[in-house]
Amino acid sequence: MALGSALQIGKSGLIAAQAAIEVTGNNLVNIGTRGYHRRSINLTPIRGENLVADTFIGRGVQVQAILRHVDEALEGRIRDSIADQSASAARRDILAQIEALQNEFTDNDLSSQLADFFNAWSELANNPRDNSLRSLVVQSGDKLASFIKNLKGELVDLRLQVDHAIDGAASAADDLLQRIEVLNEQIVTQEAGGGRTAHSLRDERDLVLGELAEYLDISVNEQPSGVVDVFVGALPMVLNGDSRGIEVRRTTINGNLQIDLVIKDDGSVLIPTSGRIGSLLSARVDDVTGAIDTLDQYANDLIYHVNRVHSQGQGLDLFDSVTGLTRVADTAVVLTDPATAVPFAIGHGSFQIHVTQKSTGQRTTQTINIDLDGIGGNDTTLTDLAAALNAVPTVNASITTDGRLQISAAGADFALGFSDDTSGVLAALGINSYFAGEDASDIQVNDLLTTSVRLLAAARNHDQGDNSNALAMADLRTDPIASLNGLSLAEVWGRHVEDYAIRLGQTRAGLDANTIVRGNLETQQQQTSGVSADEEAINLLTFQRTFQASARFLQVVDELIETMLSLV
Repeated sequence: MALGSALQIGKSGLIAAQAAIEVTGNNLVNIGTRGYHRRSINLTPIRGENLVADTFIGRGVQVQAILRHVDEALEGRIRDSIADQSASAARRDILAQIEALQNEFTDNDLSSQLADFFNAWSELANNPRDNSLRSLVVQSGDKLASFIKNLKGELVDLRLQVDHAIDGAASAADDLLQRIEVLNEQIVTQEAGGGRTAHSLRDERDLVLGELAEYLDISVNEQPSGVVDVFVGALPMVLNGDSRGIEVRRTTINGNLQIDLVIKDDGSVLIPTSGRIGSLLSARVDDVTGAIDTLDQYANDLIYHVNRVHSQGQGLDLFDSVTGLTRVADTAVVLTDPATAVPFAIGHGSFQIHVTQKSTGQRTTQTINIDLDGIGGNDTTLTDLAAALNAVPTVNASITTDGRLQISAAGADFALGFSDDTSGVLAALGINSYFAGEDASDIQVNDLLTTSVRLLAAARNHDQGDNSNALAMADLRTDPIASLNGLSLAEVWGRHVEDYAIRLGQTRAGLDANTIVRGNLETQQQQTSGVSADEEAINLLTFQRTFQASARFLQVVDELIETMLSLV
């Protein structure tokens, strides 16, 4: 081997050691850099030179590659854990807000308001002639109705906040997709033609993919060119390295706003199952809208069952005229037909109407049948009901232009009362009712009662000193109701509160579990891709010695060359 070849060996050692020191130094200075993956240098000997027959001698060392230590399968699992943790956190926050709005287990919650309302009826039962106690019943009902309306308003506001959060998250995710497209292009450009691997750009892209996983449960597929495609389910958001974009689409279906996450390119609906956006979309429907719907249904049940009891009784004063509070959309169809748009149930049965002559105290009673058995084709319509009431002496009945039933006494000397309604038609049509409205948005105390508390129906059998109806109303809080699966009004709301408490507890537990899983996976990632200061310090010393040895080798070769030249 000529001394010139020896110079090349020493030079290769210097170059290789210098490159290795740079790689090690880069690792050390990035030890705290988020998203950085450890690099290592792969050195290989240069193919040997044929010195004599079948004898080869080495020609030095060369840098074969600089490797980026990354486990793609582990990175995918980490992205999944990020999506799950983000989803749990988003849902936990929403459920916690619902719990705070409902404010149960305090003195300012629906259960307390409900208890105060029924307790007021119980107090009235002790002295049904006391107008101050009657006023208290009306006031407690007004507070209950106001609380329900305010609670719905706050839940609707929360849903609007969730809608805005979905918009913001979708916009942020779309920006990340654009960044991935740009990074894809930069990586392909830098790595084109077999050039060096774009390690830093790949680190940055992995970091952006991790940020995207906070919003959506994504899967990533890298192409041979170096670009990555990104999917939600089977639908690509980044295809052939290019972002297809995502946006929020709003549509109104049956009067309800529906929010979907769609791909800008073709409008395909994405159905994320995790991540912040997936959690917000599902929580909006299942938790927030579910709470609103439950409150509406509860208010509807409360209105109907309170009115059903109230419509059976009489107040200190009877009615000269009473107009139903419920509008019937089609007065010519059977009362159970959905076309009536009556928001309460009406069944087959009857009720009694009482006409009292004020001057004599004489009372006549007439039973009005409500035929809803579906047999014979003669089931009752609102028009039929008005006709049946008109057939009662000294009673006039009509239907207002907006579809409400109006019942009047024939003269000033007559007054009307009602009782024994087995059909629920009086409560459904809002005759002699306590509450007006049909759900949590419009529940309120009947204006007739706020005007005259003497119309409050605490009695039955037309005895002003009787408290039967007040007692029945007080018992309504805990009495099982068949249409509510045998639960009382208090139990129905209690079950709802328990359900959401369980949801919140499960979500918190899920968040804790997801946090642990993510932490464990990131620990595994550090073992594969993380930088160890101790290990890199040892590498630095090793490559430093290699550099020094190569330099010393060159110095020796240089001295030998000088010696040879001096002999010439």
